[in-house]
Amino acid sequence: MSSEKLVMDQGFGPSLAGLGLTRPYKRQGGRRTGLVLLAGGCLGGVLVCAVLMPLVYVTMSHLQLEVTELRNLVITRSALTASPGTEDRRNDTAAGGAHRERRQADLTPSFGDVYVRWGREQCGENAKTIYSGVVGSGHFAHHGGGSEYLCLPTEDLEWNNPVAGHQHGSYMYGAEFEVNTDGFFSAENMVSGSITNPWNYDVLCSVCYVAGRSAHVMIPARESCPEGWSKEYSGYLMSERHNHPSNKDFICVDGAPNLRTGSSANNDGGLLYPVETQCGSLPCGPYDTSGYELTCVVCTFIK
Repeated sequence: MSSEKLVMDQGFGPSLAGLGLTRPYKRQGGRRTGLVLLAGGCLGGVLVCAVLMPLVYVTMSHLQLEVTELRNLVITRSALTASPGTEDRRNDTAAGGAHRERRQADLTPSFGDVYVRWGREQCGENAKTIYSGVVGSGHFAHHGGGSEYLCLPTEDLEWNNPVAGHQHGSYMYGAEFEVNTDGFFSAENMVSGSITNPWNYDVLCSVCYVAGRSAHVMIPARESCPEGWSKEYSGYLMSERHNHPSNKDFICVDGAPNLRTGSSANNDGGLLYPVETQCGSLPCGPYDTSGYELTCVVCTFIK
């Protein structure tokens, strides 16, 4: 079958003008018709054969040229409408080298980490504050109850069938600082310039989300983070007093805490004391002096 007949039979003929080809196409009998005419002419005489042979050659060459142009045009248009390849996507370019604008979603990490910032009502500038609140726990003189400190929200509380009065025997109290030493904590974030220590003030807290982090860790006896980790805040390790009936977790309280205005009354409840070292039980090499107040730092991992 001739190339011309193939083009016509495959349905390309009516759309050739739309592709930019200007030469007219007519349905011919193909190569077999040309050969029959050539054979008949040659039988009629040498002169006729000499005339028809160049005509057939010119017709076949013309058709081959048009088919080649058609194939090149189809390939070119397919390349222009193709999707960006892997290399284009990697280099933020569309097919053909055009710059591809990155969406905001591409720039925002789809993962993060959550930690509590004890002692501060707002998170650091690199973290989002999910909510702010006060530290709560069981009473220091009770044997039962929980053994951990919680960050309780102070706004948008939601209740479900509450009943006034104590019927159940498990209680939640606020927590207070038990530090009566001037200059131990930084006073830069306290409620007044006249306050030099947070003794009996309620302990504030905030729950923080930091994007692009995959883990967090609290490291005692350190104020800096390992390589590859980002420092969120540092301060002092604190917990319940050693001879109280209720023992609590160790938490890292910000070294420059906020204080809740008007909360300096001695209401007790949960209490927070600085944690001191005991040389001998701890190795006396790094912890060579008993009674040192332990520092701490909270770090997040940068993936």
